[in-house]
Amino acid sequence: MTVLLSVEHVSKTYPGVKALQDVSFEVEAGTVHAVMGENGAGKSTLMQVIAGAHSPTSGRLVFDGHELQLSGTRDAARQGISIVFQELMLAPNMTVAENIFLGAEPRVARVLVDRGVLIAKARAAMERLGITLDPDTRLGDLTIAQQQLIEICKALIHEPRLLILDEPTSSLSEADSLTLFKVVHDLRARGVTILYISHRMREVFDNCDAVTVLRDGKHVRTARLTDTSPDEVVRLMVGRDLAEVRRIRPEHGDQPIVLAVEGLGDDERYRDVSFALRRGEIVGLAGLVGAGRSEVAMGIFGAPPPTAGTVSVEGKPVNVRKPRDAMKLGIGLVPEDRKDQGLVLGMSVGSNLSLAALGLGRLSTASVIRPMRESRMIEGYVGRFQIKTPSVEQLVGLLSGGNQQKVVLAKWLASKPRVLIVDEPTRGVDVGTKAEIYALMRELAHGGLAILVISSDLPEILTISDRILVMRAGHLAGEISFDDASEERIMSLAALEHADPAHPEVKPTGFVA
Repeated sequence: MTVLLSVEHVSKTYPGVKALQDVSFEVEAGTVHAVMGENGAGKSTLMQVIAGAHSPTSGRLVFDGHELQLSGTRDAARQGISIVFQELMLAPNMTVAENIFLGAEPRVARVLVDRGVLIAKARAAMERLGITLDPDTRLGDLTIAQQQLIEICKALIHEPRLLILDEPTSSLSEADSLTLFKVVHDLRARGVTILYISHRMREVFDNCDAVTVLRDGKHVRTARLTDTSPDEVVRLMVGRDLAEVRRIRPEHGDQPIVLAVEGLGDDERYRDVSFALRRGEIVGLAGLVGAGRSEVAMGIFGAPPPTAGTVSVEGKPVNVRKPRDAMKLGIGLVPEDRKDQGLVLGMSVGSNLSLAALGLGRLSTASVIRPMRESRMIEGYVGRFQIKTPSVEQLVGLLSGGNQQKVVLAKWLASKPRVLIVDEPTRGVDVGTKAEIYALMRELAHGGLAILVISSDLPEILTISDRILVMRAGHLAGEISFDDASEERIMSLAALEHADPAHPEVKPTGFVA
């Protein structure tokens, strides 16, 4: 087959960091080519180089037989290369249509934006992805999953010959992911070449033709997927065999209830939600995107507070009106969107890690911060979580996605919570880091922490959860026990209007004592 893109001895160096070192491989035209590696392996940096966002320190790119000299992402788009970044690059206060055609708006007499044409073209672009949103909807009112699909629409309007997708399904439900894969297959059938970055082994082997593995900024191997296996790719990524992550039968049925919510609702996105968490328990909260899972988590945390129902901590009703109230009660929240809600990207790793503890006065005496105490705590968590950073003074926004996630987790554990709510714990995280996070959550639960895990990844929910709650259309559809948990049971509750009466072990909505 014809080679569309050649990466030849590409290196990229930042101050104190060698992000890419002498990387070389080829991408065949009309294929879906996966790029895999642990967080920090250099995948996103390489994609930014190919898309013109950064220039290589050395080496060159050859596209369709000609050396690429790119001045930016717009220049790359003009030459047939478009990218959908892992972190969304959208304007939340603009409409869906305005975001899709940002910088490429149809105009009248080259001056005024032609609103009618803009709306029509935006609707056509969305129909291509099976999206039925109103083009005049404010983008900030959409879910993260919907925004991800709009980002892909934005890239496709340039009719690229090479489309780069960086973790495109990290925020998507199973149904939305299937829609994306259909688009990927259709594009490949029309001759579009796709570079596909993902940590999800199953979707790579189901939808891609070849894979390139990076490790520590270096090229390890490029192979057709028919010539390799998931186990081999994992070994190439991490340089070792990973211990199998197994489901562990819960042993805490008689432990006291730490957090209980009853009849929780906000009059719009969720209603009449009741459940409880026991000490040392990991409870999964599953459901399709838009079911209200994240909204319930934010309600418990007071951001914003619910308008109905009660929250109790260790048997005592509490009044959580804002996040600080929740923090004082020992409730921590690792949010779905770490970039906008979990971290201050312009601050250092250390400053982010100590934020929650500082807010609770755990690192001060008589309101005076104790720098040595703070420094010891920061270094301790960086070591415990194996956060890869040149120093604790490094800007957290310059870390890989997986290391950023570790910083958010460490920040909340430093606040010494009794309850930890974790929304999409391994979004954009590689297989090695994912296993580390699972092991950490098990360790924390064993130490008595009650954990609520929200995830769109069904295998993840099944692996980590002692029992599973399922939401549908804003209400709790039921509970599934450890022994009866399966993807089919979860989806039957998440997607169907009525639970299967043949499975009485799937409990109805209600308070779990």
